[in-house]
Amino acid sequence: MLFGDSEYCIISITILQYFALAVEQLCINRRKAMIVLNKENLTEYLKGRLTELDYTKPLNISAVGEGSEEEDGDGYLNFIFRVSDGKRNVIVKQGRTVGRNEDFTNLSSERTRLEYESMMIRKAIVPEYIPDLYFYDEENQVFVTEDVSYLKIMRFQLNKSIMFPGFDKMAADFLSRIHFYTSELFMDTGLFRELDNHFTNHKMRSIFDRILFVSKEEFGDEKYGLSLDPEVADCVRDIIFDPDAVLERYRLREIFMKTSEALIHCDYHTSNIFIGDGKMKVIDMEYAFCGPVAFDLGYLFGNLISQYVCAGFRSYEDEKEREAFRDYIMDTIEGIYTEYCRLITLYWNRDAKEEYKGVKGLQEDFFKKLHGRTIGYCSNANLFRIASEIDFPEYSAIKDREAMRQAVTLSALMDRRMLLNRDNYEDIRDWLLDMRQLEKTYEVYVAKREKND
Repeated sequence: MLFGDSEYCIISITILQYFALAVEQLCINRRKAMIVLNKENLTEYLKGRLTELDYTKPLNISAVGEGSEEEDGDGYLNFIFRVSDGKRNVIVKQGRTVGRNEDFTNLSSERTRLEYESMMIRKAIVPEYIPDLYFYDEENQVFVTEDVSYLKIMRFQLNKSIMFPGFDKMAADFLSRIHFYTSELFMDTGLFRELDNHFTNHKMRSIFDRILFVSKEEFGDEKYGLSLDPEVADCVRDIIFDPDAVLERYRLREIFMKTSEALIHCDYHTSNIFIGDGKMKVIDMEYAFCGPVAFDLGYLFGNLISQYVCAGFRSYEDEKEREAFRDYIMDTIEGIYTEYCRLITLYWNRDAKEEYKGVKGLQEDFFKKLHGRTIGYCSNANLFRIASEIDFPEYSAIKDREAMRQAVTLSALMDRRMLLNRDNYEDIRDWLLDMRQLEKTYEVYVAKREKND
């Protein structure tokens, strides 16, 4: 039995269709000059391409980046427009070789196509979590999707301590289905290799290759265009460049570079999750490639750990509210991981190829690797953002600068601890308990230092 539920029956067909589409598009050797979209020419561009809109009256058009961070997120790369005729709301996204933030140059010209294809594959597997897709324009590197801003960007709601019951189940459902049904555990081997090759996505992946693992070259020398945030450099430099921690980051980098397990999102964090009313939509898939599934889990957990730490330092009128939110974050991490493992086991036992069923110790080996790698990538995701000059909204929301620096220091200590101990924790709960215990040790240290001062 290949599939347990009929909703999965179109995935292989969908993947093959988009391979064929990609080959056809890549055979086009000559292109007209790309239309650079703006608010003035967007209506004319959409006419004839998106007939569902009502053009009898002016469209309401806004550019993402003009609104607040809470409305528009914290993206840096793409030129995105919200378009509405009063009834239908769509997003128009254009990828150019220079990002919206001009620090990003020489970007991949194929990333828009790969993102659209990645979304189509995911739409075949988890349709409830992907915005509706309307069309893709290869010539102008544009695609149009449903506008999901009727939901809220999760990150900025968490910054206000708003909790979302059921998110753990939705996140685990999204990741487990995508990971399993685009893995070689399930897919025909030849088709999986084609998938892996098709989504090599080198130029976009190189952004993560370079900066995510916090190398001395990237964060210790200005000629590479990155440096430690001077406001926190004294707090974190020795922690970041501890030789044991550097070694573990490079071990994780090697896994990231060489492991092809499934089609991963690679940028799955709370700025790319829209949520509310028991619904979730996931966006921004331009970094997609076949990589280690633990990376998606760890990258999300890095965002959640940062929320846990920052909630300990930002202002609350009611301490019970603070503790309730922090308990929610820890429970969410545990819930996502536990449910993810349960679902992967279910799909494996039910839908894996016969050669992967009943092999003693194989599942246990998979989950052992998943456990240590997830914790390691959580550390990487958090450490990269607290160390760099790129804004990290959770920490920026702490208005008292000394409290912010303490939050960063505690976070870096946690990152180092989980890096060095990632393979020693018995289970996910053991890891989270260790983070809480480390926090208590840090609080005692700070209290003694303040008393001595």
